[in-house]
Amino acid sequence: MSLFDLFGKSESSIDEQPDWRQSVEDCLGGEEASCTWVETTASALPFNFIGSHLEMSAGAWVKAAALLSVTEAHVRAVASVEALGSGYLASGRPKILFEAHKFSASTSRRYDSSHPNISSKTWNQKLYGGGGEHQYARLAEAMKLHETAALASSSWGAFQILGSNFEPAGYPSVQAFVYAACQSEDEQLFSFCAFVKANPTMHKALKAKDWAGFASRYNGSGYKANAYDTKLSAAFKKFGGK
Repeated sequence: MSLFDLFGKSESSIDEQPDWRQSVEDCLGGEEASCTWVETTASALPFNFIGSHLEMSAGAWVKAAALLSVTEAHVRAVASVEALGSGYLASGRPKILFEAHKFSASTSRRYDSSHPNISSKTWNQKLYGGGGEHQYARLAEAMKLHETAALASSSWGAFQILGSNFEPAGYPSVQAFVYAACQSEDEQLFSFCAFVKANPTMHKALKAKDWAGFASRYNGSGYKANAYDTKLSAAFKKFGGK
């Protein structure tokens, strides 16, 4: 069985190749170092979630816009609304938001009674508490109960993609997705491009500047509560969109 099979992927299904996919190919070709890298990123996480945390490289926005067949303003608007345009906290950790209702669902509600602050059957905005590093305290508590579910129940980086979406975002596991998010904003940007392209209806809405249609698929049915569509429209214009 090939590594592609192990990851549930096929070479023919890959359009854009992020680093882990290239390493899979190199590993299949017998390069031992690449095999080690693949195994590491598929199962391990950077210590304290601090990786290289590189800022966006020159030309990355333009490349992303080309990949999605939209303007740079489209892409910048989403990053601006989701995480105020930056993928990292001052500590170097990716910006995250831990979702108690997602953790509850992914662990079959088993921790709702014992850990009500991080596991809730229904969405409750009050459970978020403060932003920033406080979200890592919540994540750490959840990881003690179930690491994979905790990582999958958090949204990550400049585009706040939920960890459970690791596969459409282009990665073989949620651990690999988080590993990449810790390394650079370019990786976070690629994840966004892959995620949007994996959902043709969402991609179409973005290209058409149908902000309500895009937000309903990207942020969920409760997007109106946070006025995501209105914020996206305003941010698009702010970055020169027409």
